[in-house]
Amino acid sequence: MKGNAVFEYVLGVEREERAVRRDFILARKVGEVRYGKYFLFYRGMDKWMYIGYEDIAWAYRRLEGIRGKRGKDTGDGVHFLMLVTKDKKRIGMPVGDEENALAGLEVIQEHNKFIDIGFSKEKEERYL
Repeated sequence: MKGNAVFEYVLGVEREERAVRRDFILARKVGEVRYGKYFLFYRGMDKWMYIGYEDIAWAYRRLEGIRGKRGKDTGDGVHFLMLVTKDKKRIGMPVGDEENALAGLEVIQEHNKFIDIGFSKEKEERYL
């Protein structure tokens, strides 16, 4: 990875760039998402977005169907990791297939045991 990557903190207040860059370089890559020791990184439009594991309250997987030319569901889908922050901000990032999504949830749980994993209506009411 070249040293010219641009980073933006999802919640606004930037962290020290040297620490963020180092975490990014050492991060484990699963699909298009990188899981560092302190931060989770995903691609934005023209920069890498990142969020600290301590900022995440709830994480779950969501499957989005792909529509064909005539608006019909093709049966294929893209898996998303959905993160909800402690201040109730919802972040969705495409991760590709189910394997990447499940691996991502495992890594997130490893880094912060207090993150609630998995979707339910009760959790949705509690966190949003």
